[in-house]
Amino acid sequence: MIIKICKTSEWDNKLWVNYCDNFNSVFKKQLKVSDFKRKYKITIDGLSYHALLYNDRFEVIGSCTVIPFAYKKNKKLIKIGLVVDVFILESYRTDPLILRRMYTELKKFLISNNFVSVIAVPNEISYAYWKSVVKWKDVGNLSYWVLPIRLGNILKKVKILNLISLLFVKILILINKILLLVVNRIEKKSLYELNLDKTFIKHRYSKKYNKIISGDVTFYYRIYNENGVQTAYLIDARQGNKLSFKALIRSANYIIQNTNADLILYIGSMNLFQTLFLKSPKKFEPKRLPLTCDILEEKNLNKYSDMFDIKNWNFGLLNYDVR
Repeated sequence: MIIKICKTSEWDNKLWVNYCDNFNSVFKKQLKVSDFKRKYKITIDGLSYHALLYNDRFEVIGSCTVIPFAYKKNKKLIKIGLVVDVFILESYRTDPLILRRMYTELKKFLISNNFVSVIAVPNEISYAYWKSVVKWKDVGNLSYWVLPIRLGNILKKVKILNLISLLFVKILILINKILLLVVNRIEKKSLYELNLDKTFIKHRYSKKYNKIISGDVTFYYRIYNENGVQTAYLIDARQGNKLSFKALIRSANYIIQNTNADLILYIGSMNLFQTLFLKSPKKFEPKRLPLTCDILEEKNLNKYSDMFDIKNWNFGLLNYDVR
């Protein structure tokens, strides 16, 4: 097996098709080449960075990809990579250290391209590998914030619960609108935040997402059927350029009034006081979402050691598509 480190700009059409086919076979997806091109090429660098694994026939049998993002630490812009789409075809998983070698080679390339660190939210299967074998460090677990709308559908109980819970949540929205007349909390500034320029917005949101503009509030959401529960993932809700109490109320009210969602789910930092969404107890979380980090150069460990504290990040579905 051969490891090749490259940029997206070096991929030809044959590689794109080969990569797409094998990715879909591993993850049981039906993504198109155009989906990957959009994801990997609409970035601050106009490309992404890859460690590709080839077999003897020079077919792509594995990959580790890093997408570059601009983050603000206070007012300074730094480049941080998001590790995504890691896979190796099952028939080639004979060497338990091959992924570590792929990442080690890619890491050198990232350093030469001015990356400070990489971050990732690995799934339950890969988390132990990245933590124990590759030696990534924990930052913290992402929080789930929920607003149940139709409890009967969520709990698979009698439908009368839907009417009761829907009435309750509408009253809750009304109460929060009254509270909004008194106070509108804005999220606190975090040490590490995304630089939300036009390139990022174009990268993050395809036509599959619903974008709603209501006065000075803009929010994005997408609905998935999660085991029979219509779940509205609230990706981001901003008043101007900040998450606010008003933005949360307005986005939740719109989703309740205009969709068939049973549940609204917000994942990540909620750095403001609000009385609408409930923080889910860990035992009810569908899966753990651990944010992990690797500072690429030892000389930067002290300077960026604050990356290992989840309280220093504004991180959620806007930063990372959990699905």
